[in-house]
Formats: sequence, C-alpha cells, structure tokens
Amino acid sequence: MTDLAGMKVMIVDDTPANIDVLRRILEGFEISIAMNGESALTLVEKNRPDLILLDVMMPGIDGFETCKRLKANPATKHIPVIFVTAKTEVDDVVRGFKVGSVDYIAKPFKREEVVSRVEAHLKIEQLIQEKEGLNKKLQGQNNELIESQNQYRIILEKSSDGVFRLDAEGKILSSNTRFTSALGFEPKDIFERPVMDIVNSEDPTGIRTKIVTRRFGERATSNLKVQFCVNENSPIWQERKYQTMLLDSYGIWNLPNNKIYEKGTEKTYMGAICIVKKSA
Repeated sequence: MTDLAGMKVMIVDDTPANIDVLRRILEGFEISIAMNGESALTLVEKNRPDLILLDVMMPGIDGFETCKRLKANPATKHIPVIFVTAKTEVDDVVRGFKVGSVDYIAKPFKREEVVSRVEAHLKIEQLIQEKEGLNKKLQGQNNELIESQNQYRIILEKSSDGVFRLDAEGKILSSNTRFTSALGFEPKDIFERPVMDIVNSEDPTGIRTKIVTRRFGERATSNLKVQFCVNENSPIWQERKYQTMLLDSYGIWNLPNNKIYEKGTEKTYMGAICIVKKSA
C-alpha cells in the first residue's frame, strides 16, 4: 500500500459499525465519511476523493440514485465508485454497473477482499491521474515551444543580419531571407543541406568546426570570416561567385548554459545558431 498511502477514500454508509470496520481495514488511506447520499454529494465537491465506497441501502436517496447523480456531475463523474452491499443478486449487481459503479464489495466484509478491490481501483485511478498530469505538462511544454518558435520566426525575419540555424549534423534547418537573398538562394534551396555545401574554404574541416560550434557564451565563434558560395543559377553569380561574410555562431544544448558544465549532467547537443553580416 506504500505507493497508495495518502490517497483519499470516502465511505458513504448510514451504519456506524460498518464505517468503523471499513476505517480499520483501510488504515493508511485518508478517509472521509458521509452518513447518507445527500451528505456525500455535498462533501464530494468540497473534498474530492480518489474513490468512493457507497452503501446501496440508505435512508433518503439510496446508493443507486447517489451514484447516478455523481456520474451526472462533470466534476465528480470520473471518481470510481464501489458499491458496498448485501444485495448480491445478479440483477442488483448489474444495476450497479449500469448506474456507473466499477465494482462491488459484499457484506459481511472480508478484509482481503476489501483491500484487494480498493487497492486495484486506486491504482487505476492513480495511473489515470498521472496520465492527466503528464498530458497537462506536455500541453504546457507544447504551448511554450509554439510561443518560442513564433518569437524565433519574428526575430529571424526582422533581424538586420542574416541568420540561419544548424542541426547537430551541420545541416541547415532554417534561415531568414536576408541571408539567402544575399547569396541568390530561396530558403527551400538550402533547407536540410549541409552548411559546407555553400562554404568555400581551403580548410573545410577546420572552418566547419567553428561554424557548427558546440561552444556558447564568450567561447562561441565570433567574427569568423567565411566565404559563402553564391547560387550559380542567380543573377548575382554573374557578378561574383562568392560572398564573404563575418559569422558569429553559438552552440545550442538541451539545457540552460549555466547547467551544461554541472558534474554528472546529461546533455544533448542540438546544433547552432549562426548570425552573419557582410564583411567590410
């Protein structure tokens, strides 16, 4: 029960003796009590349990009606309900499932049965809650990613300098029109091409290391003179075959810069952001 300790169980029963027995059996869980259906419907909205043990035969509204109302309320319809009943005829069991219960426990109580059924459904509820939490987290991260991408696109197109993004293999993932137009390319012409396809150098290995840099901050590549190839199919190519630019390149990792060098930190190199301007 250790991984379920602290989960909330509501016992709805009009017989104090039954409540006492169930409370002892379920020691370790956070227990709340309601003596009738009306009280249960009020209490459940104030202190939402993870599971409800619901007696069938009660004064006022019985367990079947209480369960129907719980399932009709969007705020409580997903709470699993286990009927506690001495009515174990097939028709009564079927009726319980039809109104929304997930299981039933027969009276008189058998400790092993109560614990087994309660723990089984709490584990299911725990998995559902974990999944919902993960989905919310992923949705939040997705929203942040979309926001970052939108901001990046705005900065990319409004920048007075040429900008392009490289993946970890040195392929061009994106670029702004200021960079591509200076070389007579359309963005689609260089998308997913290795950056070295458009770089002219006598030392391609050495210059590639500086362009596809893993360094960042003050150690990043700065004012590197790079001779980029002009698109031979463009009018610019008739005037010049190469365009020399000054390049700054910053390595991108999957962690904030101040975390990368922490001992034992697992990190992944994501590529580089390059900013270029025409050489004077």
